[in-house]
Amino acid sequence: MTETSPAANLPLLPLMAADRPSRQRALVLTLVSALVFCALLPYTKVPLPALAAFIPIYESSLLLNDLITAVMLFGHFSILRSKSLLVLAGGYLFTALLTVPHMLTFPGVFSPSGWLGGHSQATAWLYVFWHGGFPACVVAYALLGHRERQRPYAAPSSQWAALWAIAAALLAAAAFTVLATAGHDWLPPILVSGHYTLAGRIVLAGTWAASVVALAVLWRYSNRSLLDLWLGVVMAAWLCDIGLSAVLNAGRYDVGWYAGRIYGLLAASCVLIVLLLESNKLFARLVVSHEHALQRGADLQRLNLQNEQRATQYAQALDELHFKEEEIRAVVHNIADCVLTTDAAGVMISANPALERVFGYTATDVAGRHISLLIPELAADSESAFIRDGEVDGLHRDGRRLPLELAMNDFEVHGVRQSVVVLADIGERKQFVAELRRARINAEQANQAKSTFLANMSHELRTPLNAILGFAQILAAETMPVTPEKRREFIHHILKAGKHLLVLINEVLDLAKVESGTLSLSVEAVELDEVMTACQQMMAPLADHRELRLRFVLEPGIYVQADHTRLKQVLLNLLSNAVKYNRKGGQVNVSCVALSPERIRIAIQDGGEGLAPAQLAQLFQPFNRLGREASSEEGTGIGLVMTRRLVEMMGGTIGVSSTVGVGSVFWIELKAAAAVRVAPGFSQIVPVDPLAAAGSGQRTLLYVEDNPANLLLVRELIGLRGDCRLLTASEATAGLRLAREQRPDVILMDINLPGMSGNEAVRLLGADPATRDIPVIALSANAMAHDVARSRQAGFTGYLTKPLDLDQFTAALNAALRCSEQRASRSL
Repeated sequence: MTETSPAANLPLLPLMAADRPSRQRALVLTLVSALVFCALLPYTKVPLPALAAFIPIYESSLLLNDLITAVMLFGHFSILRSKSLLVLAGGYLFTALLTVPHMLTFPGVFSPSGWLGGHSQATAWLYVFWHGGFPACVVAYALLGHRERQRPYAAPSSQWAALWAIAAALLAAAAFTVLATAGHDWLPPILVSGHYTLAGRIVLAGTWAASVVALAVLWRYSNRSLLDLWLGVVMAAWLCDIGLSAVLNAGRYDVGWYAGRIYGLLAASCVLIVLLLESNKLFARLVVSHEHALQRGADLQRLNLQNEQRATQYAQALDELHFKEEEIRAVVHNIADCVLTTDAAGVMISANPALERVFGYTATDVAGRHISLLIPELAADSESAFIRDGEVDGLHRDGRRLPLELAMNDFEVHGVRQSVVVLADIGERKQFVAELRRARINAEQANQAKSTFLANMSHELRTPLNAILGFAQILAAETMPVTPEKRREFIHHILKAGKHLLVLINEVLDLAKVESGTLSLSVEAVELDEVMTACQQMMAPLADHRELRLRFVLEPGIYVQADHTRLKQVLLNLLSNAVKYNRKGGQVNVSCVALSPERIRIAIQDGGEGLAPAQLAQLFQPFNRLGREASSEEGTGIGLVMTRRLVEMMGGTIGVSSTVGVGSVFWIELKAAAAVRVAPGFSQIVPVDPLAAAGSGQRTLLYVEDNPANLLLVRELIGLRGDCRLLTASEATAGLRLAREQRPDVILMDINLPGMSGNEAVRLLGADPATRDIPVIALSANAMAHDVARSRQAGFTGYLTKPLDLDQFTAALNAALRCSEQRASRSL
């Protein structure tokens, strides 16, 4: 073990100096052992009963103690690499190994003569080898330890040295066992009939003397370590063991023999107990040291974390500083306003890139030049040289004048006063202000037009009301005799005024729906021939009254994408204007032209006074009658506004061309649609429902639809079934009346109906006890998910979108008929 060995400072038992408490405890234990030894001397030869179980218990304990001690000493050797420690560990292993043959050869334990060897002298000689071998190992331990302390040596390999020591202990134990058993003839008898012979006394005395020599050598050459101290206690107990059990007693199973064995057990346990106690102390110290190390590690980690956090914060601060610098630089370079820096005399130092966009100069062009280059009124000798903020006129490089807003602030850099100048181009703002001013004027004009409209509406409403109330008062007065002819005349005027009032109210309500976005359309294929024919029939009386000719030129079979009712409303409005503002005896021409396969144009030409360009510019403005407010023609000035909005909602366009003194042409363009026809063979595609056909009589269906083409299609489909009769209504109110009167089995209803929507109608049907159980199926061109959800929430049992799928229509109708039949059977 060298002086520089890393293990030299470890708190291990062979290295720990014996402290005062340890020496006191060792001395007390030795004195007690000696006192007990002396007290037992008079009784050593007193015989005691032979206990067969004593030897197995005693020697098993010895074996276990010596093996554990040997293992712990080998462990210390693996750390310290001391040869003396290796010899001591081998001695303990040797004693542990010899206890096994000693126990196996002891007579009366496993067999009367001993299980191993079968000779009466084997056990005694094994005892001699055992108790003589261990003192020899102690002597070698003391002498080698002294030599190691005097002359350091290279430490051997702990693994191989330990293996050699174990092998030596095994060989020695095996050799002595063979000698004591197989070679007993070579040895003199030392025990006869349980008593020691003279030779035995001499041999045992020599063993006792060897233990004394070992104790003396250990005392002389030890380094006074804790291990040496307790090893000395062991040798003292070893002397007591040999003295009581082999030298001073009479033989086996007397007081001395049992007492000596107990001393031997104490001697074997002494070093082990100290090793365990000191190991426990070392472990406790290790735990405390580990806790301290963990605490210090945690403190170091916390300090390291704090340092890292501070470093991170510092790095973040630097990054933020750099970011702020870049941000400020980016803001200054990308700001829309021109930013300049000047010295105290107004000489420009730097400028951002906006300078080139505003003035046409680069920063290099203006560096070192006076700011009056950009703003002439800030010249040093001018009266405006000290302007700090406000509106100024700038001068572009090309000579243009620029309206600018100036903001100037002073600052100091290293004691030198400078100024930052911000110049904002307010040309767009001034233009925006001018536009706002014009918009305000337009709004005021629109408000004035609305006020005018309200005044006109008040006039228009009061005029028919005046007629209604006036003639009604005359009819109600008992003091004014009225002839039957006059009564009929007054009633005619009342009805006429009431109809005119209804038209005014309906137009205002329709316009309100369009403006609020609540007016919904059912855009589908509409046949123009049918709509034109209906319009011609409706306008013919008015045209005849004004002595006008109506001329319709169009080909049959033309279909457009439109809402049937609203298209008719648009055409009637345009035709009404063409009739009202035409010359007496004039003509109204209506034509239909296909501009392309996708677009259809309908043109209405009158022979009226025509419109001037100024009137054409105001034609589609709401509440504007183009100077006709004082004319005898009835109107509100919102008909054309409604017409344009409805055409646009149907995906079309409207326009007008007019010549003063010649007349005007109003036209609308709509998307073309495929013709709606009933294909042959429907009787094979649409089978009759077996459940419906099996019932008694025909089932009744009610279809509420304002589009004649759709009515025709459904009528053909129902007619091919043969088990149903179809009732039709073109308005929701008429449909409600028919539903209450006829109690149909199923109702088919469009959503977008004139006057009242299908959703409102189905709610009224559900609220009426007479019709609440009738299934209602929606047939609508509204295919959006929210439209379907709203209709189902209103109370429809089914929802089919146009164009109809024949299989879906048949399935939905059959399901509704079955539902109606089941409800009828339950009511019975």
